Amino acid sequence: MLRASLGAVYLAAFLSLAVQLADLAGSRGLLPVAEHLDRLRGAGIGLFARLHAFPTVLWIHAGDAAIRLLAYAGAALSLVYIAGRGGRAVPAILWVLYLSGITAGRDFFYYQWDNLLLEAGLLAIVLPARGSILDLVRGRPLPEPSPAVIFLFRWLLFRLLFESGLAKLVYGREDWFDLNGMTFYYETAPLPSWGGWLVQQWPGWFHRMSTWFMLLVELVLPLFAFGPRPMRRVLFAGNLAFQIAIATTSNYGFFNLLSLVISLAVLDDLDLRWFGAQARRLPSPRRGTPRPEADAAGGEPAPPAAASPAPAAGRALVMRRAAWAFAGLVVFASLVEAATYFWRGSPAARSLQALSRIWDPLRCVNRYHLFPGIVRRRIVREIEGTADGRTWTIYRMRYAPGDPRDAPPTTWLHNPRFPFTYSFVTLRRGGRDAEYLSNLVRRLCCDPAAVADLFEPLPFDGGRPLGLRVRDYHYRFGTWDDLARSGQYWLVEPQGPYSRAIACRCDGAR
Repeated sequence: MLRASLGAVYLAAFLSLAVQLADLAGSRGLLPVAEHLDRLRGAGIGLFARLHAFPTVLWIHAGDAAIRLLAYAGAALSLVYIAGRGGRAVPAILWVLYLSGITAGRDFFYYQWDNLLLEAGLLAIVLPARGSILDLVRGRPLPEPSPAVIFLFRWLLFRLLFESGLAKLVYGREDWFDLNGMTFYYETAPLPSWGGWLVQQWPGWFHRMSTWFMLLVELVLPLFAFGPRPMRRVLFAGNLAFQIAIATTSNYGFFNLLSLVISLAVLDDLDLRWFGAQARRLPSPRRGTPRPEADAAGGEPAPPAAASPAPAAGRALVMRRAAWAFAGLVVFASLVEAATYFWRGSPAARSLQALSRIWDPLRCVNRYHLFPGIVRRRIVREIEGTADGRTWTIYRMRYAPGDPRDAPPTTWLHNPRFPFTYSFVTLRRGGRDAEYLSNLVRRLCCDPAAVADLFEPLPFDGGRPLGLRVRDYHYRFGTWDDLARSGQYWLVEPQGPYSRAIACRCDGAR
């Protein structure tokens, strides 16, 4: 069940990569990976140090065709994985390909759901090498993962939820514990959705209750991950409701689906058999008395397979000990990661950071701190261009707040990384956005076709502007009355003057 479900998440993740990675990391992208690899080669760093610092198969070739091939190959292998084929080689290759893709994407892929997929994907390599959702529906017994692997998946779920709640407790008391955080959350999320706009209209008591529910799921229910079956079922049900609520009011791509998949680890064989029995009750073209599987020739049912000899007791003991030793290393590394975040700045945390650099580039063990604080005002930096020096036109980004009359979009399992990352530029993050913003200006001025897929239809019929400027705007959700009166989902107010205009100079440009 976990195996095939993770395959579905991988499929969504790779398809999302396929439609945007070349625009972001290709030769004409905002952060060209080939240029970055050339800089690393010229830095005098040894081969193994370069591979560790920037782990990607694109070291072999980083052309645009290779970037697209990586994403589509990952999507194709995800289908193989869903079908329960390929043994342990397929999840291992999927892990390498996804790590390679998001490493190449750099600033646009440093998000916790990418880390979560890599961490879960690494554990999936040691899941049983066969078994699919189709087997569960047909009533076939699924191979049972080792107790150590199940523990690690439950530990991952515990950390995802509890660390996020703890981050709110440590760093976000003013934002969350006055119970008003949810009145700002939907409006100031990086990519607001129509579901969020709708829920924003609901009364204040609902937002306070939803804050209590969030804190319950993140701070109390995670403790049930290691309890008896009834407690684990409560955790699964609570997280199911929690993730569905987030998915219908926000745009985080595959994140919520992945969180639900990981929570399957708190269920056991009895729960899975119940789900399988419910699925077998669904209508089908041919209903009849179930019969045993026929043999390969299509004749009489095959006789039960003879039980295979039990593995040698010594070998089984060694494998169990190795699995639990691996689990101990993961727990230790995750505690180190948590310490470097929750006690950051302390001498102990600084010394542990050197240790965490061993595994950090591989993102195989991570820390999770979803929304430790809340942004209370949505400030959008809009880019404008002119073709005549007098009339200025806004460049509207796909999926981002723009025309106040357009409803906030729903992106489902797709996570558009450019507008998501650009939403942080007004948060004073220092120079973290400088490189891709510089390239963005260069592309808009001199090669607009390179970024055409990132924007709504470009102004000036896709031609080059003479100059660019920016201005900040305060975007806030309108009400039902605003929508009825003016047709606007957003109320927009300018914040400060326009920036100094940048003249576009494109000597030697395409």
